[in-house]
Amino acid sequence: MTDKIDSEQGQSASDKSTQTVDLDNNDNTSAEGSNSSNSKADKSALTVAISKNTKILALFAIACTLAVSLVSEFTKDRIKIQEQQQLLRTLHSIIDPSRYDNDIANDCIMVSAPALGSDNVKTAYIARKTGQVVAVAMTSTAPRGYNGNIDFIMAINIDGTVSGVRVLKHQETPGLGDKIEIKKNDWINSFTGKKILSDDDSRWAVSKDNGMFDQFTGATITPRAVVKGVKDTLNYFTKNKAMLLTRPNACSDIATKSIPPINKAANE
Repeated sequence: MTDKIDSEQGQSASDKSTQTVDLDNNDNTSAEGSNSSNSKADKSALTVAISKNTKILALFAIACTLAVSLVSEFTKDRIKIQEQQQLLRTLHSIIDPSRYDNDIANDCIMVSAPALGSDNVKTAYIARKTGQVVAVAMTSTAPRGYNGNIDFIMAINIDGTVSGVRVLKHQETPGLGDKIEIKKNDWINSFTGKKILSDDDSRWAVSKDNGMFDQFTGATITPRAVVKGVKDTLNYFTKNKAMLLTRPNACSDIATKSIPPINKAANE
């Protein structure tokens, strides 16, 4: 009898233990389910946050693009006017504006020739007085500068003499080669009034090469390149003058009436 009671008590204890294990397993399963649910919720929240930030960045990029486009649209006319005024100032510095009465900035031809220093298309502006050509301002390139190409514009009188030269762009060494700029030195004015007597006119060289143009102290390559570039451009114009001056106007007629007038005095 006692054995039967002990057996029943043992079985009861075993059942309780089993129930306890089941409860623990249920608790663990519930906890794992809760953790899984929390993890999914966290991932979902992160995905939403990333998506939201992506949309905000996209909207910001679109807004910036629109703003830049609007600024560009509103300022392009003003930029065009400023470029036109700068062009006129440069042209006035190499051709006395009293010598012509046409709209020189919008009277031009396009030229492409190896003699002009590169394969790029160059622009030649025509100065006329009562319909007659008095001078041509040609853009050109001296390709053998110390640090690369030297872009310049030179005005040539109808008789073949140089009216003036100005450097437009260069990469020459500051303090040495940059003396080709009119703001740094008046050396560039040494071309004014000069003329080529023949294709092989040996005077068109720097003094170190027995020519008539000075070089700079510590810098010979830069002035040598400019002298050669100017000589080649002058030779090209002299040989092709008749053909060049019969070409039709290639400049589009912009609304010059909207451009504020500038002082027609030569502006260095």
